[in-house]
Amino acid sequence: MSHEARFEYLKKIQFEYLNSDRRRKNELLNHAQMVTGRWLNRVVSEEAETPTRRGRPKRYGPELERHLQRLWLALEQPCGKKMAVLVPAVLGKYRRHAPDMNDELAGQASMIGAATLDRMAKVWKVQRGLCLTKAPTSQWYKSAIPVQPKDWNVTAPGRVQVDTVSHCGDSGHGAFASTLTMTDIHTHWTEMRATWTKNHQGIIRAFECIERTLPFALETVKFDSGSEFMNYEVISFFRSTAISTRRNKIQVFRSRPYRKNDNCYVEQKNLTHVRQFIGYDRIDSAAATRILNEIYRDLWCPFLNFFMPTFKLIRKERIGSRIRKQYEKPRTPYQRVLESSEVSEDHKNQLRAIYEALDPFDLKARIEEKLQLFFQTLRDDQRQSEALKLAA
Repeated sequence: MSHEARFEYLKKIQFEYLNSDRRRKNELLNHAQMVTGRWLNRVVSEEAETPTRRGRPKRYGPELERHLQRLWLALEQPCGKKMAVLVPAVLGKYRRHAPDMNDELAGQASMIGAATLDRMAKVWKVQRGLCLTKAPTSQWYKSAIPVQPKDWNVTAPGRVQVDTVSHCGDSGHGAFASTLTMTDIHTHWTEMRATWTKNHQGIIRAFECIERTLPFALETVKFDSGSEFMNYEVISFFRSTAISTRRNKIQVFRSRPYRKNDNCYVEQKNLTHVRQFIGYDRIDSAAATRILNEIYRDLWCPFLNFFMPTFKLIRKERIGSRIRKQYEKPRTPYQRVLESSEVSEDHKNQLRAIYEALDPFDLKARIEEKLQLFFQTLRDDQRQSEALKLAA
């Protein structure tokens, strides 16, 4: 249908469409769309159909926007008014790191206004997943991190659950140590690291240390809604591919609030591997925390993963009011890793070499010796702290 014929058709039925009831409008609209592809509530004009962009033409191209976005990120994401002042001041130093920025782009960047920078920043914020309609809150993770209630039918290593144990004694005030526990669901391979406070930097360092020692690649990580995990730095660490030992991004999930059974695999390790091993004392010594981390990394975790068998639930069956559980034959996490087809032969050979070099009796003796040093250091630091308080 030519443009003139379409215009005549729409002109004839437009009056009827605008003065009809809803049912008749629906019929006319469907028929007009089928014939012409035009909406009847749009003003029919004889002008060309090609839409034109209103307002002034764009002055700044995508190449300049790319440089401005890098500056915006490097300068801690300031508002437009602050950035309009910062850009001319740091532009000379920025060009040392961006040789592809020519004089023309530099001149445009030094003249750009605050309102234009704010309009550009809206797009950059959307790309980073930031909300534009309200200030960030502590509940941002509700939409950023999906909930995964249960972990069913996990048949390959790399799906882990993570939790922390606070060594605060009977008081949560002040600085104290925590234990980061990571448990693989399929193999029950468990790693612990001690951190001084729950600062995100210590949590990330513990994760990096664990990831380097794991015999398999991490696929998914699941933890609770604690602030030590639910922060931008830790989430970005998992979703980054810049780590040398990582091939793909790690999928991040969270458990439901106040539902500890969602992380049952790591919760039981908090008892058997941490509380029954260290106890419930308050650890408020940074020196003792370093010794505890060495015990976890070099002695306790190898002892558990290579020599201590664990039960693994196969199925549960309800009979009346009782639940019958069936477990497989106890095996060590080391044995389950060797049986997995998802682990490469190179990693399996490395594990076999480590296993041959380890002696469980020697490990146990060294653990007891290190524990004595740990508790002695902890008591000495606590006595020194009490003496300083009394002197003050």
